Amino acid sequence: MDKKYKLGLVVRCDSCGLGSLSQDFYKYLEPDKTLIIYGGSNNQPDFFGNGIRCEAGLPTLDQIKDFLKDLDVFITFETPYNWNLISEARKLGVKSIIIPNFEWTTNNPPLEPDLWLCPSSLDYNIFKDEDRNAKYLPIPIDRTRINFRLRTKANTFVFNNGHGGSVGRNSAREMIEAISRVKKDVKFIVRSQVPIDNMLNDGKTQFVQGEMSRDKLFDEGDVFVFPHKFDGLSLPIQEAMAAGMPIITTDFFPHNEYLPKELLFKDDGIGKAKLCEDCREIDMCYIYPRTLAEKIEEVAEMDLIPFSLLGNKKAEEWSWTKMLLQYKTLIQELCK
Repeated sequence: MDKKYKLGLVVRCDSCGLGSLSQDFYKYLEPDKTLIIYGGSNNQPDFFGNGIRCEAGLPTLDQIKDFLKDLDVFITFETPYNWNLISEARKLGVKSIIIPNFEWTTNNPPLEPDLWLCPSSLDYNIFKDEDRNAKYLPIPIDRTRINFRLRTKANTFVFNNGHGGSVGRNSAREMIEAISRVKKDVKFIVRSQVPIDNMLNDGKTQFVQGEMSRDKLFDEGDVFVFPHKFDGLSLPIQEAMAAGMPIITTDFFPHNEYLPKELLFKDDGIGKAKLCEDCREIDMCYIYPRTLAEKIEEVAEMDLIPFSLLGNKKAEEWSWTKMLLQYKTLIQELCK
């Protein structure tokens, strides 16, 4: 489909999950203009071409007006950073799309975009229940970056902590305790961009701290362990599937709708959490290290081939190759 609209993209240029999303959408949607938001660390604005750089972290009104000039539509992830972006767009007839993460949104945002483009069925259900204009499209996977390898036997388990996730979402502490309980003759790779307390020195766990290319995170190892406590969208899960790595993860919606039941483990109850003062209250799973350790020992005895192939099939279904036309069609329809 030929692009018949002028697209703007609000991007993060740091090494967080929003930075990864920004890179993929920039690569495939080829926006006409970018508004570049600086984040916490390892900012790489040059990746996004000759965009408008918001080095202070938030766009000014002048930068917003410059960005919106001559656009038909723009996309931003999670937040507009400055709600004048939505109000100024409305004045100019520029359509606005926010791809939300439900845990970072409020029940009563200052303004509504033209579309909440939900990245998971959980986000979609929440936003529809609140009578917001919402549609669901999965976040596509860039399969050109990730090497698929068929996994057969669980000898090495991989845990990628990243920055740890808000309120310890990725469960690094629980994962370390679970590893200490595993008696099977298996190994672990633990990676983290931040220090981890009580890191093991047990001869079976390799600890890697610091930045690492996201293209390489799933090259080593056989099984990805991701005991997360909440989320709708999970880039680590999607990229592990694309690499052919079976995934041990927490049994909650929406991930239990598309991941093999045999690899899921039950939470130890549900609590409540808010990620910021104005954020909505969300459900958060409690992770019991013993339950996680038992699942790791169970998977250590499994044939991984069926799970590796299932993950690859789902990753192909959600690939940019398969989904790009859906995104372009949706944007074009919104602009009519």
